[in-house]
Amino acid sequence: MSEPLGTVGIVGTGLIGASLGLAVRRRGAARRVVGVDIDPQARETARGIGAVDEASDGLDVLRTAEVVVVAVPPEAVTEVALQAAAVVPPGAVLCDVASVKAAIVRDLDRRLPARVRYIGGHPMAGSEGQGPHRADAGLLAGRPFVLTPTERTDPAAVAVMTDLAERVGMQPVLLSPEDHDVLVAQVSHLPYLAAAALVAAAGDRAVDVAGPTFEAFRRVASSPVELWVQICRANREAIADALARFRRELDRLDRALAGEESLETLLRRVRARAGGAEG
Repeated sequence: MSEPLGTVGIVGTGLIGASLGLAVRRRGAARRVVGVDIDPQARETARGIGAVDEASDGLDVLRTAEVVVVAVPPEAVTEVALQAAAVVPPGAVLCDVASVKAAIVRDLDRRLPARVRYIGGHPMAGSEGQGPHRADAGLLAGRPFVLTPTERTDPAAVAVMTDLAERVGMQPVLLSPEDHDVLVAQVSHLPYLAAAALVAAAGDRAVDVAGPTFEAFRRVASSPVELWVQICRANREAIADALARFRRELDRLDRALAGEESLETLLRRVRARAGGAEG
């Protein structure tokens, strides 16, 4: 690996932004981390837990940042990234970490000035919690950090963000923005909606006797609604396709329960794909 970065800026010190700040500082990926957040409590908490060295409500703190990570809700990413780009030094790498990529990357590729080296990203980590008080550097460890370069992306931005992902203990994965949205709809967005449907389908008496499996679904379903509405709105087509795939599998289970095909064969095939051992 190369030498640590000088300054990393994080705009949005919520769960992911603060977790990334913690990981960067604890693993020595940068000499300094600065945070930006309009919420004074978030700033104070981020400083208090050691996620940032300095926190501000203004973007001027980014003037010396070599890398800026925009960690705000999807619908705010473009405007915040454009504002940050006007402040950072020439050649700085800017990466957003929204969980929907195609529309955001297309917009920023078109609108960001050439003085900024932009690449879309998405650390595949999180929890039902929100805010810096729920941040945890371990949340990122071993997880994929998807990077979504396009033909416009400066190769140096890919190299810098790949190195940073590895330094914080994540596994960099390169995908096109479009592939990202299709795949993440299946393994992130659909599971949230499936958890919401499972919780909605359970009767009150059933909830009273729920075990750990149902509780895991309930934790997922308790994730911030406002964020998920934005995600679903931005990735509706890919999510609709994922829901259709899910319905087909539910239909297969219906047929198997009715004896039209072997339930055991179906479940064994799924178990093998899930990595379950026989025995």
